[in-house]
Amino acid sequence: MSCLCARTIPPLQLHRRLLPADLCLPYLLSHTLTPCLTRAPSPVSKACLFQSPQEARAGLPRRVYPLHSHSRPHCGGTCRGSGTAVNWRISQRTRGDCRRYHLLLLPARESSLRLLAQHSSYSTFQRILPLNLIEAGMFCQLIVRFEVVTSEASYCRSLDIVVEHFVKSKQLGALLTTQDRNWLFSRLADVRAISHSFLSKLEERVETEIVHFTVCDIIARHCQRFKMVYVPYLTNQSYQDATYQRLMNENPGFKRIVEKLERSPVCQRLPLRSFLVLPFQRITRIKLLVQNIVKRTTPGTAEVTQAIRAMKLLEKLIQESNDSITQMKSIESLVSLSAKVDFDCRTLPLISQSRRLVREGPVTELMDFSLKDRERSVYLHLFNDYLLLSLQKEGGKFTVIDHSPVSDLRVENCRVKLHSLQKNLFRLQTSNKSLLLRTDTQSDKLRWISALSRPHPEIDFSAAQGKLCTLL
Repeated sequence: MSCLCARTIPPLQLHRRLLPADLCLPYLLSHTLTPCLTRAPSPVSKACLFQSPQEARAGLPRRVYPLHSHSRPHCGGTCRGSGTAVNWRISQRTRGDCRRYHLLLLPARESSLRLLAQHSSYSTFQRILPLNLIEAGMFCQLIVRFEVVTSEASYCRSLDIVVEHFVKSKQLGALLTTQDRNWLFSRLADVRAISHSFLSKLEERVETEIVHFTVCDIIARHCQRFKMVYVPYLTNQSYQDATYQRLMNENPGFKRIVEKLERSPVCQRLPLRSFLVLPFQRITRIKLLVQNIVKRTTPGTAEVTQAIRAMKLLEKLIQESNDSITQMKSIESLVSLSAKVDFDCRTLPLISQSRRLVREGPVTELMDFSLKDRERSVYLHLFNDYLLLSLQKEGGKFTVIDHSPVSDLRVENCRVKLHSLQKNLFRLQTSNKSLLLRTDTQSDKLRWISALSRPHPEIDFSAAQGKLCTLL
């Protein structure tokens, strides 16, 4: 490729023109730049990439600048930035007298919010990296590790926007109650603090060893800190969504101010909810990047061992978050059900942190032939520890007629003759009675049997069998 000397192009524009962010890896591997240098290239430290014209003439080492926008170096009026320095060297030389030095512009990894490209400083990985410093087979690993750092920088920038622009908005603060504020923004400020600390450690590692730096050990060390802020934030998701919808529907002032803040250029036309869901996406994104590192790292090395450890810790964190979310939803459903239930038998406290709903739905109970009403509809609530049998009333309310511990339940499929009018039957033994139940479909019956089944010894179903013989 010919030298670029016709005019000076800002580094970010040069990068966007030559290597768009969505180019595939084969393109990156096969396309390099050959810019002109002011003099014969001297050995370059792997940790020093940037150099102003004055530093180049003085033979001073190049510098590495942090990724995040708040770390942008301040320069005086006569100081040229590192990107300007590259352009200055390119523009000062002609094609005939320049020496070729193969370099590569690494791709900027834009986040879903597309904020890094315009609002961060000229980051390390939008700069020029000497290819001769990279050993064979190391380039793919380097790209993945770079993506961990650049995506974290983008994520931190997005968190800065939501905290500074929305959370700290005086107009919103005047409208929101303390409870609504806690439910809507949860622990976003804590998430941002942890993420900035994590990014700082990554930047320090990159500055120490630009080509052979590792990130998985830093990720592993931060997993416990991630757990402290991410699990509560993710658990709060249902309250956050409900609060946002309620305020948007019932509070015109809140809706007006949020829409006004969203129109700010800093948001780049993205709504508040796009920022609120970022922590939900970030942990999964890091895990996928670490998985990619494991795939591209030589087996048996210390780095792959550290990567596997980090991946397992992230998987554990995600599982704990999912469990916490499931538990919170179960408690919410128990609170809602408790308000709809009346007990026609011994009262059972429904709300418990360890209790979760397994299955619910209506079935038909077949009564004795001697009774006036030969069948009635009953509603089953099967929890992991108890079964409730209820009569459903108007308004979605229930009257509990019996409840039994799951450990006392016995269930058996009931097979009947083909010519019988009664189909989809199964027998259920509770701690107090025997029931003959019918479902609308065969598949529904099998699902109930599966949910109610436990590995118990055989039991005498003679009471329910007597009802069946009478009906058939």
